[in-house]
Amino acid sequence: MNTQWRLFEKTGELKPLLYTFRVLLTGIHLMHSAEVQPHLPTLLGEVDAAPDYLPELIAAKAEREHGDAGVDHARVRADVERLHGVLDEAQAASALPDAPTAYDALHVFAVRTRLES
Repeated sequence: MNTQWRLFEKTGELKPLLYTFRVLLTGIHLMHSAEVQPHLPTLLGEVDAAPDYLPELIAAKAEREHGDAGVDHARVRADVERLHGVLDEAQAASALPDAPTAYDALHVFAVRTRLES
């Protein structure tokens, strides 16, 4: 995510900006719900902290893949910093474990799946 944010700061392009917001909102949603939801339009309705101008940016991306985001960089920077704080708070309050707990079950599943193929 940091790479995409730096790319947006350097180029002002829409795609890396939306990627940055998608990662932040997915993380916040995950911490609150224990569910991975990477679909940005869906996240708009599920994460209260989402900036109000995101629907316009999503619509702009549907029209063009690349190009200038056409946003107030200071406002966007403030929102990204705010969302980092929301994500940190959500992580601190989350009931999710700090480390994966299903490693052994995943390993058994992967081995069984390979053997069945």
